Amino acid sequence: MTGPIGFRTIVETVIDAIAAKKLVPGQKLPPQRHLAQDIGVAVATVGRAYSALETQGFITSHVGRGTFISLHPRREKERPSASAGPIELGVYRAPVPQVRPGLAALLATVAATPNIESILDSAPTPGLARHREIISQWIGRSQIDADPDDIVLTNGGQHAVMAVLSGLTESGARIATEELTDPRMKAVASFLGRNLVGVACDQDGMLPDDLDRLCRAQKISALYCTPRHHNPTNVTMPLERRADLVEVARRHNLTIIESDIYGSIAEDHVTALCQFAPERTYRVSSLARIAGAGMKVGWLIAPPGNAKNAHIGVAMSTGVASPFMAELATRMIVDGKMEEMLRWQQVENRHRLSQLRGFPILSGARGEPTSAHVWLNLPEPWRAEDLVEAAAREHNINIAPSHTFVVGRRTVPHAIRLVIGAPLDQDELLVACERLERLLSIGPRPSSIAG
Repeated sequence: MTGPIGFRTIVETVIDAIAAKKLVPGQKLPPQRHLAQDIGVAVATVGRAYSALETQGFITSHVGRGTFISLHPRREKERPSASAGPIELGVYRAPVPQVRPGLAALLATVAATPNIESILDSAPTPGLARHREIISQWIGRSQIDADPDDIVLTNGGQHAVMAVLSGLTESGARIATEELTDPRMKAVASFLGRNLVGVACDQDGMLPDDLDRLCRAQKISALYCTPRHHNPTNVTMPLERRADLVEVARRHNLTIIESDIYGSIAEDHVTALCQFAPERTYRVSSLARIAGAGMKVGWLIAPPGNAKNAHIGVAMSTGVASPFMAELATRMIVDGKMEEMLRWQQVENRHRLSQLRGFPILSGARGEPTSAHVWLNLPEPWRAEDLVEAAAREHNINIAPSHTFVVGRRTVPHAIRLVIGAPLDQDELLVACERLERLLSIGPRPSSIAG
């Protein structure tokens, strides 16, 4: 812990440690007076933190025995669902904090802009220069130096991918991607008439040797990959793996499309593919995972001097990015609101991931501290399609079918993606976890695995 230590700092530190599995269910915490002495705070401060953690269900205190990380979160009957409808764990959406007062003031300043007509008029294909300048500064937070002239604004991340694919590849082109990939990428490729070719992966992501094999066997036009917070497996590629992939791409002269849409809320700043290979990489991202799906502001960073290659893709798809949305987003960046929302998302997702750690089976899901989704390998004899069906039928929980991530005719894995950011609040997520854990523990009904 660094800086002034208040009870909230202690609370967040414990929750972060649970999310990272540094503290595990059943582990004993130090007595309040010992911890207070160790970190130099009043005993009352530690007591307040322990009380807050117990109220939230992360710890349990036993008189005469001590305080422990909870073996199980509080049961469903103590945490009524916030919604009478299905609990959503399938559709990817970001929880959004209360923004009404600040948003109202922000919209008022936009309306008072002297040249308001400029954001209601048409804009250059790459977007207004002042918007691209501010987005360049936002990108710089990730230690990526992007020239505003190499940035093209889009109507969201999916539009950015569509612009790159349609501008740089031809109909029928083969695009290499992870063997499990974003369903939206599959939809874009299908719509444009491009063919996705799955590359084998391991626990560190795409295998360079398999990409090399594919490139030797057939004509591959481009490589599309997600190096961090991969959807659906949540893999973040190690630095060496990224370097090896770039080497293969150079060897076969592949254009690289690097998606950081799902990694936009990550706290790490590892070297991006566009930094390894700036001459051939188009990096796409957006603000949707930070400010909500309605914030349709995305961008692509083109190789130096090559932004025009994506212009035709922008113009011929949904058209130039909305100047009004770009104005709203860039003002939120300038006045610090976007940074506040980013920090809120990071804390919220860490809290949600920590809740999973109290369940024996769900705790095995692969998650990143700030990611809004996890990837769970299912215990035998569960198959993915059986669990998806049983969760919906018996527990009113929606989970995305695993086959939607599979490229081509590969075998559907016995695993599921759970979007822990999708439930309305943390209480509703806990209800879903309780139901899923019970379902996974019991196993499928004989009728669901027959035949």
